[in-house]
Amino acid sequence: MFPYSQKDDAKRRGAKWDVERKKWYVPSGKRLEPFEPWLLLFVEERQLTIELVPNTCWYSNVRSNVSKQDWDNLRHYTYKQAGHRCEVCGGVGQQHPVECHEIWNYDDQQHIQTLTGLIALCPACHECKHIGLAQIKDRGEIALQHLAKVNKWSLEQAEEYASDCFKIWHRRSQFNWKLDISYLKQFGICTDVELDRNN
Repeated sequence: MFPYSQKDDAKRRGAKWDVERKKWYVPSGKRLEPFEPWLLLFVEERQLTIELVPNTCWYSNVRSNVSKQDWDNLRHYTYKQAGHRCEVCGGVGQQHPVECHEIWNYDDQQHIQTLTGLIALCPACHECKHIGLAQIKDRGEIALQHLAKVNKWSLEQAEEYASDCFKIWHRRSQFNWKLDISYLKQFGICTDVELDRNN
């Protein structure tokens, strides 16, 4: 998980070396904040990632803050740009080829949730992004299997990664977030830069 050149820094923060697996790891029960730069790097290196929305942000998204016509235009544009195929695995769904997924960046200092892009995903990859919802629908194991398959992981690796993502989700769910969807201005959609959910 940690680049060799940064092993001393990782060790100072409490990381441990697994001799058998020849990997650095964060011990169970240890806070993840000191390791987040590496965790995010680890996530970004993977083809398919989990993107859990803090529960304080549920139902506050692009679709809920633009007109139906604007949302339809955005998603169809996204589908067309992707050639109506999943931008992660290249596959398509059975009932409909792809779905539009919103990509968010979370500023953990200012507590601002910022839209940074839209991506076309097949239903299976989209389900992995929202694996918490998949679990509620009793499809968590199916989503984990797809995550492992796409990323060429073992099921154990997928489970470990999902566990790390849920730890970050739990921490972020303790805060109220401001919503920034100014990304949509490039499509001619007028939005407030930040929508405070407390108002």
